[in-house]
Amino acid sequence: MHRRGVGAGAIAKKKLAEAKYKERGTVLAEDQIAQLVKDSGLRCLELEISIMSLVYR
Repeated sequence: MHRRGVGAGAIAKKKLAEAKYKERGTVLAEDQIAQLVKDSGLRCLELEISIMSLVYR
């Protein structure tokens, strides 16, 4: 029994799926970067408040 090659529809479906995964990965990476920036900003603010409390004692 001879098996057929992959059809054009399957190739298009695979490319679409890859594009969706790539886009989703980009969105997740952007979210993680935004969260890191937010967290580091809060830590800097906390450090600044701690330093200010030491200076004004």
